[in-house]
Amino acid sequence: MTVRNITPTLANVLELLELEQPQLVSSEDLARYAREADVGWSTQLLVRRLRERGWLLDTGVRGVWEFVPAARAGAYGSGDRFSQIRAALHRDPGLPLAIASESAAFLLGYSSRVPAKEVVAVPRDVSVPPALRKGRVIRWDGPCKTAEVYGLPVWTVDTLLVAMSSRPSAYHDWPNVGEWLSVAARDANQDELRRGLQTQRRASWARMAHLLWRAGLEEQADQLIMDAPPGKGPFYLGRRQKDGAFDQRFDVIDSSGMEMTSW
Repeated sequence: MTVRNITPTLANVLELLELEQPQLVSSEDLARYAREADVGWSTQLLVRRLRERGWLLDTGVRGVWEFVPAARAGAYGSGDRFSQIRAALHRDPGLPLAIASESAAFLLGYSSRVPAKEVVAVPRDVSVPPALRKGRVIRWDGPCKTAEVYGLPVWTVDTLLVAMSSRPSAYHDWPNVGEWLSVAARDANQDELRRGLQTQRRASWARMAHLLWRAGLEEQADQLIMDAPPGKGPFYLGRRQKDGAFDQRFDVIDSSGMEMTSW
């Protein structure tokens, strides 16, 4: 166990850290704390001393560390599943990433299953911080409206359903979607769903209509497919190599394995 002793110089900095209790600190944050505490050390030396004594833990994101307050009685991390995502956003608040797919379904309160790996979505032309590659990264250039959940940008239910209809292979827990699809479809804003589908082909519209129908929103499903752009199916929801049920209304072959269990 790391001995978390405090030198007189570090005490001045730690007093400020304990007062503010930041979960994460960057090099710039520590330089500010050092100035406020009238500590003349370089930021590099301050980081080294704090890490040696267990007050800072690595996040995997360069220049960002987790602060370990004295209340933890040891150099133990917070156990936050999203710590690396938070660290990436702390370093670059403008990074266009969002919690996506199964992770979004869980954080929005729909799915009861914690994903094996957290999922983030970023545009194709954005470089992904190496620390995030330990999770699952999907490239998404479609509409990306987000809601703040636990301080994180999370896909809204509208974005989630549009993405699931447009890129069903990027969602890895289809068999259990039936547990929450009816609730999510009713929570979704139908106008937002249409706006999200505007740049998508008929396949996306057809899969969305199929999902709405299975969720019990038959009228909305029928109207959606009537307004869909032209195109030729059949369209798959699931792997083409698997047998599926053919939905003639929307020309969709559903091989996702999804079973509706809630209405």
